[in-house]
Amino acid sequence: MTMKEETIIVLAIYPNPRGFGYVCIENANKLLDSGVVRVRPLNNDRILARIKRYVEYFRPALVVVRDCTHLTSPRVARIQSLIEDVAQHATEQNIPVYRYTRQQIRDVFEVFEATTKYEIAHRIVPWFPELAHRAPQIRDDWKDEEYHMGVFDAMALAITHRYLTE
Repeated sequence: MTMKEETIIVLAIYPNPRGFGYVCIENANKLLDSGVVRVRPLNNDRILARIKRYVEYFRPALVVVRDCTHLTSPRVARIQSLIEDVAQHATEQNIPVYRYTRQQIRDVFEVFEATTKYEIAHRIVPWFPELAHRAPQIRDDWKDEEYHMGVFDAMALAITHRYLTE
């Protein structure tokens, strides 16, 4: 007789200048949903309301967010505030929150010979081929980041969590 594996749903949220990228993964290897939610006009209350709906819908066992407490800039201050609100909401729902810095993400993916956001995104594609159509192209320095990069940022958070907690 085998024991039934417990289903663990992870919701990774990565705020960005457009709104936020997210992935919802079941048992670390099954992608349930992913996307970039654009919120205009950009407003933390509106973004938080959308995130709360995702938490309610997916009912994750844990939430993973970016730790950017060590960064300082007006844009980062807005994102830090949003992440704190997300963490507070998750805590109120009895959902553990895990935070990882950009450096921790790089450290995990360095093992897979990927350190830039572009390299990390392309390292993720073989593991989650359903994201291949969203894979970013190499961009010139003066161009904005590709729209779907938020999905790969969120997936990198989820994978970082898996590798740092196993």
